[in-house]
Amino acid sequence: MLKFFLPASKVQKDRRIMRETDSRMAKYSRRGLISNFFVFLICLAHGRFIDDNPQLMGVLTVGLLLITLLRGLFLFRFDQLYPRAPAKWRNRYFVATLIGACWWGVILVSVTTQLEMEEEAPLLWLYTVIFFSTTAHAFAPYQKFLSYYQFFGLVPAAASAIYLGDFEGYLYGILMLFFFLVLSHQCRLISENYWEKLEATYALARKTLSMEEEKRDTKANVKLNQEFMQRLHSDIDRFMSTLSDAENLSEKHLKSIIRNELHSLHTNISDFNGVLSKSLELEENIFNIRHEIQHLVTEFIDDAESRNIQIETSLSPTLPMRLKGDASRLAQIIRSLLNIILHDIDKCIVLVEVEFLREYDTAGELYVSVTRSFDKSKKLFASDSMPKVPQGTLSLVVAKGLADLMDGSIEFNDAMQNEQQFRFNAKIDIADRTGQLDFHKDSFSGRNVLLVHNHPRIVDLKRQELDALGFNVFTETQYKRAIQTLQDSYKFQNPIESLVFYLEPDNQSVITFCQNLLDIAELKYTRKIGAATRRQQSVMRKNGFDEANGFYYVDKPTGLFEIESMFHQIYKQENEDGEHTPAPEVRVGFVTEDFSGDSILRQHIQQMGDEITSVEHNDRMIGLINDGDFDIIVIDCDTLSDINLVVRNIRSYEAGKNMENFMPILGVSSSREELEDTAYELGLDDYLDLTHNPKKTLKRTISYWSTLLLEKA
Repeated sequence: MLKFFLPASKVQKDRRIMRETDSRMAKYSRRGLISNFFVFLICLAHGRFIDDNPQLMGVLTVGLLLITLLRGLFLFRFDQLYPRAPAKWRNRYFVATLIGACWWGVILVSVTTQLEMEEEAPLLWLYTVIFFSTTAHAFAPYQKFLSYYQFFGLVPAAASAIYLGDFEGYLYGILMLFFFLVLSHQCRLISENYWEKLEATYALARKTLSMEEEKRDTKANVKLNQEFMQRLHSDIDRFMSTLSDAENLSEKHLKSIIRNELHSLHTNISDFNGVLSKSLELEENIFNIRHEIQHLVTEFIDDAESRNIQIETSLSPTLPMRLKGDASRLAQIIRSLLNIILHDIDKCIVLVEVEFLREYDTAGELYVSVTRSFDKSKKLFASDSMPKVPQGTLSLVVAKGLADLMDGSIEFNDAMQNEQQFRFNAKIDIADRTGQLDFHKDSFSGRNVLLVHNHPRIVDLKRQELDALGFNVFTETQYKRAIQTLQDSYKFQNPIESLVFYLEPDNQSVITFCQNLLDIAELKYTRKIGAATRRQQSVMRKNGFDEANGFYYVDKPTGLFEIESMFHQIYKQENEDGEHTPAPEVRVGFVTEDFSGDSILRQHIQQMGDEITSVEHNDRMIGLINDGDFDIIVIDCDTLSDINLVVRNIRSYEAGKNMENFMPILGVSSSREELEDTAYELGLDDYLDLTHNPKKTLKRTISYWSTLLLEKA
């Protein structure tokens, strides 16, 4: 299709300015559209042309009416059609308008040749001159289109007048051609003036905005610097106070405190100096944001549960699986917020909510809210009943600076009663082209599940997640009522065959609940999945609530990935009515630098037989990926020193090939426990410590990712 307008400047590429220009054009076009049709009828009504040429008049009228309706479709539905594709709307409207100009030229030629510049012909010519003069201002910004429009509307009429061969015809034709040339020149000047004026206004606005931003940045830097110095002074005072009380500490303990405090101070000062001087560079790595968030929160679970604090996550269904940005700095910010929100409190609910607002196909804005909620009916502290405002720390000041580098911010909100929230947002890119998610829609359609949690808000959020998996979800907030709900489901012939319950800090009430599940005959075979910390899981298994009795556990915090993976494992083991069969084979590449076969990790991999192909970490690996030999990559984290380099090489290759979805990259280790803290920041989609039930965990994880690949195929 012809392109009648190609943006060549920043102004012409500005969506807001172009919308205003197109809206102005549409407004004036709507006014002239209907009047043009009725003026045509008025000019020719009761004249000689309609009497001498009734059939031709009918054809011309019907054609003009159809073109008017076509243009009206674009003009009167401007607000609905334009936002979807501005350039497409503009080009299509131009084509429809040019068809109208051509048809108007046909009308003038027909009237001129039939009436020979007598009767109503001069009247129609006069209206044409007036009409094209007025529309010139509406279409003037688009000079290329306007020149075509005027040519097809005016030149055919001039040619037909000259074709008559008499003096009057020559006069009208030459005048019309002269009018066309003058009007074209005038419109070119109007167009140039229009864009030049906008360019000047745009440049002035940008300069003013830049100055305002610079002024705001200066004020913000001053404020941030003041806040940093205040927090630094407080931290140094606290450190000196610790040293003054050192007589009660052992030498080893004192050295450890000094080393940790100095390391923390050095890191924060270095980061803050990089933020202020703009010398700190953010990396561009591809990472699994969903698993990164889950893992970050896991670091705080055990300490929080010991203080009766329940932490849970809520990941929006619109959150892509993989984003592109600095995962380690993102983790640093979220860790800082969690440390502050969990400091000096007990007996509350902490919720980490993550949302993603897609602004473009490959970019958007990430929102992370860390909220603590208190029970209104209970006193929170010994002296008062209202929560204290979280105290700022040196790490929070650094986090604010990092957020600013990411074109975002960190805000604190305590406007809601009994709730306090830190909200972080940042501009960030989507890694793969489709923005792939990591949960399946309707994987368990038609199955019933009961969800039990003592906090209504978390119940509602987790209900939505289970609903996204296809379950018919029933909810309860008390263990006692949950037992009754399960029993009633059998009475009413609609059995709830599965249960997802969250362990509370009070272990005794959980143990009583689980014992009732075993004692009641009809509930003995209910599939029971408990969300618990690893410490809680250990206690429950010691009390006999283990896999042998139908109890399965997922680590807190629980998300769709963890819940769905466990349900797939349970249904796969039961193989109910053949409904859930093992996932079809996928091609798995095991990337390693140790081919001796002596390592524990190699032995576990070899036990999986032909399911995994070993590949040395070199160019051959990329070559096999290029040949499409692999669906999943498993990286030997025991032998590869630079895991991030391997991941980057694979992702760079996939991005270069414009792959819609990236391959899952899993990390496995049997000896590097310290890697677990940073595994997801290195770009891994999943990480397995094979010292903990290695064979089942590896098979289960690969099976889950295999199912995910098939769902997305």
